[in-house]
Amino acid sequence: MTPIWHDGPLSDLAWDGQSPVAWSVAETGPYAAGLQGDARAIRQGLAAALIHKLAGDTDDVRLIRSPAGAPIVSAPNGWYLSLSSRGAHALIGAARQPIAVDREVIDDHAPLWDMLTPTEADALRRLPALAQPRAWFRRWTIKEAHAKLVGEPRRIRPEAIETVVTDPTHATATFEGTSRCWSRSTTDAIETIAQWSP
Repeated sequence: MTPIWHDGPLSDLAWDGQSPVAWSVAETGPYAAGLQGDARAIRQGLAAALIHKLAGDTDDVRLIRSPAGAPIVSAPNGWYLSLSSRGAHALIGAARQPIAVDREVIDDHAPLWDMLTPTEADALRRLPALAQPRAWFRRWTIKEAHAKLVGEPRRIRPEAIETVVTDPTHATATFEGTSRCWSRSTTDAIETIAQWSP
């Protein structure tokens, strides 16, 4: 099922009742107005607002954290959540099945080759030099999202996750299972959603 990317107010979100949703939102923008606390509390408030919208405006939205620090929706039942924050923006993923997201701000630094598999490094080296940093960041977001989906991202070496990029949007990642991944590029960032392959 193709995810829905959303950038505006939640009142404008047209959800089909099934697709995963990824909301890219400024942590200091108008949608965060009225939320109190530090950046982490604001992200949790935005995530709760997204679950509230998708679950039918239920008043009972409770979020907790796993021992590894991942967000968990404890109420209402049957929802999965993932958060990523870079560059004063948060990417919040919500779905009825496990979901993971990653957002990275793009720069022009050279790729970190040791974080790629030999096959990935070979594919990257075939690209023009100017295209390599963006392509590396895309693979990095895929690896990060997949590691979050596995559940313990800090224990997984990036070069252990094999990514296969099939087109500008779609990819897969494999380590302890295979995920389908969707990516999009903005002017300053790359965002990726991962869900387990059926």
